Amino acid sequence: MKQHTTRICVSILILTTVISASQTLERNFEKQFGKYVGTIVVYNQASDQYIVHNGRRAGTRFPPFSTFKILNSIIALETGTILDVDSLYQWDTTRYPAEDWWPQTWNRKHNMRSAIEFSVVPFYRNIAYTIGSERMKAYLDKFGYGNLDNTSGIDDFWLGGSLKISAMEQVNFLRKFYGENLAVKKKTTLAVKNILIRERKQSYVLSAKTGAGTCDTTTHKVLGWYVGYIEKGSNLFFFALNIDGERIPDMLNTSIDIAKAVLKELGIVD
Repeated sequence: MKQHTTRICVSILILTTVISASQTLERNFEKQFGKYVGTIVVYNQASDQYIVHNGRRAGTRFPPFSTFKILNSIIALETGTILDVDSLYQWDTTRYPAEDWWPQTWNRKHNMRSAIEFSVVPFYRNIAYTIGSERMKAYLDKFGYGNLDNTSGIDDFWLGGSLKISAMEQVNFLRKFYGENLAVKKKTTLAVKNILIRERKQSYVLSAKTGAGTCDTTTHKVLGWYVGYIEKGSNLFFFALNIDGERIPDMLNTSIDIAKAVLKELGIVD
C-alpha cells in the first residue's frame, strides 16, 4: 500500500520456467474474476501441478507492494533487526511521520505480528532502512526474489519502485519458504509462518498476505495482490493472484474475494 509515490508501475513479461516434472493446466476463471483483469496461479503439491488463469500475465512481473512484507519479515529476523515477532517496535517518527491518509490502526506502536496483519507500511519501511541496501540486496539474490532489484530506494523499492515479481515467482518463492529451502534459521521460518495465518477452519488453515498500490497517480490505476498457501490435511496448495483496479481499499477486499472464489471452485476451501 502506498500513496506518496508518483512512479509508474511497469509490467515486465518474463517467461518463467517451471520445474520440468510439474504439469501446468490452463483454466478459465472469468466467472470468478468478473470485470477484473488479472491472473491466479495455484500449485497443488500432492499432484505437482500448477493451475493457471491467464498464463501470459502469470509470468509478467509487477511491483510486489505489501506482499514483500513476507520477505522483509524473514530478513528482519535473520539479521536481528527485529528480535522476535511479539516485541513492540517504534519506527523513527521523524523519518516516517504520520500522514493524513494513514489508517487508524497504524497510529500506535506495533510488533511484527500486528504490523503484518494491518500491513503497517512505516514499520516495514523503517526495518528496510535499518537493514540497509547492501544486506537487502544480498538476501534478494540469495532467495532469487523476482528481478532482484532494490536500486530505486532502500525503504520503498517494493512499493511501485524497481523490484518486480510475477505471480508464478510468488508461488515458487512461497514453496521455498514453506519447505525451509531459503537457507535461513528454522525458527525464522516458523515465526513468519505463524504471523501469516489468517484463517483456521476445521478442514484447512489459510496463511496469506495482501498487497496493493498505485501504479499511476494520474489515472489512479492500482494493482492488487493476494498470495499465500493452504494447509489441508496432508496436502499443501500455494497461490498468487494479482488484478488491476481503481482504488486501493477496494482492491484489497476484491483480491481476497476473487482468490477465495477460485479456491472454492477448485474444492480447496469451503
